[in-house]
Amino acid sequence: MLSLLEHAIRRYPFGRLSFRIRNTRTNSTIISKMTESKAQWHDAFPTPSFDTPRMSPETLAEIIQQKTAGVDYVVVDARRNDFENVYIKGAINLPAQSFYPTLPTTIILLSKIPEVIFRCNSCTETGRGPRMAGWYAAQLKQAGITASRAWILDGGIKRFESLYRDNDKLVMKL
Repeated sequence: MLSLLEHAIRRYPFGRLSFRIRNTRTNSTIISKMTESKAQWHDAFPTPSFDTPRMSPETLAEIIQQKTAGVDYVVVDARRNDFENVYIKGAINLPAQSFYPTLPTTIILLSKIPEVIFRCNSCTETGRGPRMAGWYAAQLKQAGITASRAWILDGGIKRFESLYRDNDKLVMKL
């Protein structure tokens, strides 16, 4: 008979799963239970600083209407799968899951753009957009680049879409 751990190893030989054994005492018998804790996509990368400034949706809307995407600003959409549903006009899709390993090349491409605005669904404190903005800002600082600045879209696409869903100059739906 296989132990729980042996069964788990045989069942998940290639996954990024980690297991903890929890001991519980019942009627003076110790029962070992294995609980599964899945690694998060960002666990393999350093934790960024989460102090990047936030930009309001209203400010971004003004920038989009008055400036040139790819020259004066760029909106980086951190979502891997949801980009197809709704996106900010002129945004580029750089999924958070592959952003950190490509950061050296990304810095070369984006550091010439003054305002780089990162966003995900709602841009919670430690969400994908804020995480990417933190990595980008740290890399800029390390390289001594001052011509580009990282921002986080406050409220993410959810807030932006709620304000501008009917404005096809700002929001695109596929």
